[in-house]
Amino acid sequence: MAINLEHINYGNQINNADTLIIDYDDALVSFCELEIGTFKPVFISQSIITENDNHASLIKAFNYFGITKHAHKNIYINYFNNQFTLCPITFYSETNKKDLLQFNCGKIENDLILTDDITSHIKIIYSIPASLKSLFNQTFPNHQLKHSACVLSQLAVHSEDLGNEDILLNVRDNYIELVLKINNQLICVNQFTIKTEVDVLYYVLFLMEQHQLHPKSVLLSVTGNIAINSELISLLKKHITHVRLARGHKNLIYKQIEGMPQHYNYALINRIFCE
Repeated sequence: MAINLEHINYGNQINNADTLIIDYDDALVSFCELEIGTFKPVFISQSIITENDNHASLIKAFNYFGITKHAHKNIYINYFNNQFTLCPITFYSETNKKDLLQFNCGKIENDLILTDDITSHIKIIYSIPASLKSLFNQTFPNHQLKHSACVLSQLAVHSEDLGNEDILLNVRDNYIELVLKINNQLICVNQFTIKTEVDVLYYVLFLMEQHQLHPKSVLLSVTGNIAINSELISLLKKHITHVRLARGHKNLIYKQIEGMPQHYNYALINRIFCE
C-alpha cells in the first residue's frame, strides 16, 4: 500500500466515558470513547485486524484496550464491507432483500443480510458474517450497527459541514468510499479497492465523468487519516479546483484529543449524529 495513512492513538481513557463507537473493516478496527452529553471525544485508538483468524485479533483488541470493562450506555458500530447495494424503498421487500443484494454483489452464502434506512426513500442492503455479528451481539448486547456507507451517506446529506459538497471521499487503508450528491440529494454510494494515489484520483474523476461534473466547479471533501500535505491531497488539487478536508460537527469538543485533525476518524467520531 503506497498511501500513507496515520493510525495513532489520541487522548486517554477515562472512567466516565458513556459512549463507545467502533469502526470495523477487514484491515483495521478503530475505537472512540466519548462523553455524549458534552459531545467530547476523549480517546481514539486503532488496532490491526488479521483476516481469517476467527476474529481473534478483534477480541485481542477488545481486551488490550479494556473496551468491555467500561459501562458504556451507548454503543455504535460502523461496519465496512463490499457486499452492499442501495435500494429505493418502493422496490424493497423483506422477502427479496437477499436476491437484490446478490443481483449486484454475486452469490451470498451463509452471511446474514441486514438493512439500514439511509433516508426515508433509500435503504442499504448488506451482508455480514454470522460469526462476526454473533461476536458483536455477545460482547455488546445493546449495540446499534450500521454499514459505513450508510453512515457516510447520512453525514453527507445531513451534516452542516458537508451541506454544499458534491462528493465526499473517505480514504481507508485499502479502499476508498465515495458519496455523490446533486442538489443535496443522494445519487450514489460506491467503494473501490486502491493501492496508490493515482488509483484514488482515477475513481474520483471517473465518478465525475459519469455524472458530468466539471473539475472546476465540483466541490470535493476528503475524510480519513491522511495528512494535509500528503501526495494524495496534492494530486487531487492538481486536477480538481475545490478540494478541502472535512471538519467535524460544530458541537464536538476536541480538547481531550488535541492534535488530531478533524477529518481524521471522521465517520467514527461523527457517527453519533446519524442517530
